[in-house]
Amino acid sequence: MIFALTLLLPLLALAVWAFWRLSPQPADPRPVLWFNWVVTVLSLAICVAVVIYVRRTMTGSTDHAWWPVVSAFYGLVAIPLCLAIGSGIRRLIFGAREVSKPLEISQDLSKTRF
Repeated sequence: MIFALTLLLPLLALAVWAFWRLSPQPADPRPVLWFNWVVTVLSLAICVAVVIYVRRTMTGSTDHAWWPVVSAFYGLVAIPLCLAIGSGIRRLIFGAREVSKPLEISQDLSKTRF
């Protein structure tokens, strides 16, 4: 379980960072910002729903004391998954980030000896 936790916590941090960092930058950023907040809140709501589902499922079992641990692992998988789906939808709606322009050399190097 410790190994899974050491994998899932950085995955969660990377997913949140990538979702917000790789957001497209249109002329009017407000729709993209609203979409990002809606997806973030929706992913947290889905995480809460998964936690409730795991708790109700494990209530009658012999392992009922482990429901917080199991639901935490499910939540650590659900949030990055929701953010990945949201970023795919965001790319379809708002487009991808613009491709970076190639470097332009400001000097004429045709007569330069190397």
